[in-house]
Amino acid sequence: MENTKESKYIFSVPIDEIKKHILNRSIAKIKYIIYKTNKIRNMNDEFNRQINIAPPPKTDAEQEKKAKKIDNFQREIEKRWGEVRADKEEIRTTLVILFELSQIRKKYMGAAEVEQMSWADIRLEIQHKMKNSFCM
Repeated sequence: MENTKESKYIFSVPIDEIKKHILNRSIAKIKYIIYKTNKIRNMNDEFNRQINIAPPPKTDAEQEKKAKKIDNFQREIEKRWGEVRADKEEIRTTLVILFELSQIRKKYMGAAEVEQMSWADIRLEIQHKMKNSFCM
């Protein structure tokens, strides 16, 4: 009997609240991806502008120093792009999970919630936001 009582508490949060949380979290993540992407592009543009403005190196030491700066900057930019790719992958994983949940709902139509946003609707909303935000 105690096991039944414990499982009752697992579902104490209404499913609709979980769906809203997933949707809001995903949309916030997409907005953050856009912010990070714009920031990386601006950094890259500013760095390239500074490199073009700088006078050409006169000695081998100056040339080597400039090459190291460029390499370090490129490594840092690639690291940031990796973070963006990881965030996008998290969104894609969420979409896959939502697709699977929508398939389960179709299988058990009698258990469907009334008047609630479906898992498929949430997935489509997230995909729409991704497409509109140049993230895919």
